[in-house]
Amino acid sequence: MKRSRHYTLAIAGVITALTLSACGGSTGGTPNADQDIAEQSSAPDTDKCGLGNGTKATGDPITVGSIATMSKGLDFSSAPLAAKAYFECVNANGGINGRPIEFVLEDDGLDPQKVGALAERFAGDQSVVAMVASASFIGCAIVNPIWVESNLYEIAGVGVQRPCFYSSNIAPVNAGPRLSAIAATQYLVEDKGIKTFGQMALGIPELGDWVLPGVNEYLATVGGSSVINELTAPPLSNAAPLMNLINSEKPGAFGSWLPAPDATVVLKAAEQQNLGDEVAFTCQTTCYDTTFPSQVGPYWNGKFSANSEFTLLDATTPDNQQWRAIIQKYGSAEQPRDSFSQAGFIAAMIFVKALLSLEPDKINRDTVSEAIVNVKDFSTDMLCKPWYYGKSDRHNANNSIRQVVIDDEGKWAIAKDCFAVADPALAEVLKAEQS
Repeated sequence: MKRSRHYTLAIAGVITALTLSACGGSTGGTPNADQDIAEQSSAPDTDKCGLGNGTKATGDPITVGSIATMSKGLDFSSAPLAAKAYFECVNANGGINGRPIEFVLEDDGLDPQKVGALAERFAGDQSVVAMVASASFIGCAIVNPIWVESNLYEIAGVGVQRPCFYSSNIAPVNAGPRLSAIAATQYLVEDKGIKTFGQMALGIPELGDWVLPGVNEYLATVGGSSVINELTAPPLSNAAPLMNLINSEKPGAFGSWLPAPDATVVLKAAEQQNLGDEVAFTCQTTCYDTTFPSQVGPYWNGKFSANSEFTLLDATTPDNQQWRAIIQKYGSAEQPRDSFSQAGFIAAMIFVKALLSLEPDKINRDTVSEAIVNVKDFSTDMLCKPWYYGKSDRHNANNSIRQVVIDDEGKWAIAKDCFAVADPALAEVLKAEQS
């Protein structure tokens, strides 16, 4: 466990130095992020989850764990809360062949020591068969060695840092910040012909220092370049120095790989200098929530794009409608309906399908772990391509995503539908997919 302790100490030092701001979109939700979208309670098959038989499951419970960052200014709770709502729907409709799912959610408090303690507790409890819809900002490098030692597997709702995508026993449902940033850049290169970029990301180990090089590696393959590469500690309160850099270097585009509140600071400062007409500003999925256009104002109508790792939040496709309807019925009015929530819902769907392939009296950690690893070709209209797990130290199945733009009416619209992210580091993933 030396690797785990070493990483814990490193992250602890970073957190002590930083005060993290709350994030939007798929690296942190804004409460009631989509109040302007009417609930689609008439979605088809609202209760057709699991067995869909309308009978409450009363057998021996199947325990599932989840660890998420839900305090200290960073709230990733919408992922596990969406999973919880789906599991409650499953339990109300026959459960797993009569057995209900008991979902145990814990807040890591943005504390590496607590992450380790929670992981040891879950791993040591043999009644816990898997981890589902986890969304820890700091946890992946800490928990994976513990999961390996205890043969516990995790279908993460949201992966943030690099280790979430480079771990044997963790597979996130989301595409992740690196792919999200590269996809946003790729859209501007391929569809707008822009070749010079600037970018800013969070100066947190295995995050900003993973995202910025990823964009640069992609740009090198298309003859582009990044003339501004800045790391910052959140919360960002003053973007004036950044505007000076942009005015000096004059990139064709600028990527704010930041939480939504920090990206808003960047855009407000850019608007003051009327840079939106000269520079194409873009963002990761962090900025894709329904309140963001109103937060930044009409100046950015038709000028700003962001990435979307899942289908549009207001898509009328069956699974996306079911996501909203199930949260409306089994969740709460307060929990966000954002990209994080979509991720947690998908993770829960994947897990339930895996469980239903097992005989109910033979469900234990070993059989569930095997079923999770063998997940492949899981299709949903919320993802651009089928999702899979597989036995590998590299997981990034969600690697074909979308780009959205704030249109002339101040609403999000599709700018580029499902396209494969051209991250050079995906080569081994794509090779494994082909095999």
